[in-house]
Amino acid sequence: MEPAERLPRRSRFTGSEVWHQRLLFWLSAIVVGSISVAYGWGTDEAIRLFHRFTDPHPYYVFLLCPIGLAAVALVTRTVFPGAQGSGIPQAMAAIHMERIEFANTMLSWRIAVGKVLLTIVAFACGASIGKEGPTVQIGCSVMNIVGGLGLKPSRELLRLLVLAGGAAGIASAFNTPIAGAVFAIEEMAHYHVDASIGRRLLVVTALSGMAMLALVGNYTYFGTVHASMPWGWNWLAVPSIGIVGGLLGGAFARILTIPIQRFPRLLSWLVRRHPIVFAAICGLGLAVIGWASGGQAFCSSHPEAQGALNGTLVLPIDFTLLKWAATIVSYLSGIPGGIFAPSLAAGAGLSAWFVPLFPHVSLSVLAMLGMAAYFSGVVQSPITAAVIVLEMTNNIEMTVAVSAASMLGTAFSRMICRKPIYAAMADQFLEAMKS
Repeated sequence: MEPAERLPRRSRFTGSEVWHQRLLFWLSAIVVGSISVAYGWGTDEAIRLFHRFTDPHPYYVFLLCPIGLAAVALVTRTVFPGAQGSGIPQAMAAIHMERIEFANTMLSWRIAVGKVLLTIVAFACGASIGKEGPTVQIGCSVMNIVGGLGLKPSRELLRLLVLAGGAAGIASAFNTPIAGAVFAIEEMAHYHVDASIGRRLLVVTALSGMAMLALVGNYTYFGTVHASMPWGWNWLAVPSIGIVGGLLGGAFARILTIPIQRFPRLLSWLVRRHPIVFAAICGLGLAVIGWASGGQAFCSSHPEAQGALNGTLVLPIDFTLLKWAATIVSYLSGIPGGIFAPSLAAGAGLSAWFVPLFPHVSLSVLAMLGMAAYFSGVVQSPITAAVIVLEMTNNIEMTVAVSAASMLGTAFSRMICRKPIYAAMADQFLEAMKS
């Protein structure tokens, strides 16, 4: 995917259009924040429902997961085409579509509604997914619909709306306003923004965050994590975790970006000719993996990640690999769902691998480093990875260590997966649209 053209420093909009834009952007940001609160509540209730149903009867997952993922995949393909997957690649692809009307079909109320409903059902079926990617596509849809009211459609306006929607989506999904703006600039725009757009992104993320604060109050996604890392020999944990997390995250990204044509012949035939059967097989794989993990690999695994970050839970040594596999089969099934939250949980699980090697380093420190390294290995956006981990844990004392782990994670990930996962997926999506 070629980088979008750099916008000129002086806006081509008139003064009245600029203020029209600003008011609509502000309104859209508030709407995105409000929808995110309701969406977050829905996903939380779906996860509780899944555990309430399966914890007393663990073997139920062998029916629920295959049937549930097949049903969600079927409804996605027949009723809400375009809602599958994370949503971030679709939003990025929309910026580069030649015809604006095609982009509008990917960023519509239909897609937004489908994304919300289907991911909530997928969570209730135990899928190892996150809500952040769908929230980005929802945010971009809201921005595209509300933010463009009364304005002349143009590629420049579309790009601005998508970037603003992406920033608001990440900010409202995790209550991480700075990470939202950084994500839009680093990952979605690949740094091709000027200062005026950067300011607008900060305003949008602030307003979406204010809407959340008004509805649910102030909170930190993982709570305040009290961790610090004084200089010394223990700093060897940073490159150790950075390298391992980057390689594992790169392997994850590489698998998810393999085109269907390059799948093994039988698997490729099954995906193309019988996608619902394939989704059911993925659901069965999810059930086996989740059962083997004692239920920890299902859904977003937020409690497991939070326990590791708080230093109260040493996860099983196989948790990271099981979570890694559970997220892969969930995503490949063709259902809607993001990869941020499961990746953060898998990264936090790396702490168990390094406790024996660094016994004098706190579990919280190891979990933060693992989370940053693995997540940056998956998305190859080191600044976003560092900022989002620091904001989610309300911890600035770990800034240098977390940033170093993120940079190493990205560097080693690129040895396995040369192109960032969202850019590669966006390219594939554009190619599919042409065929």
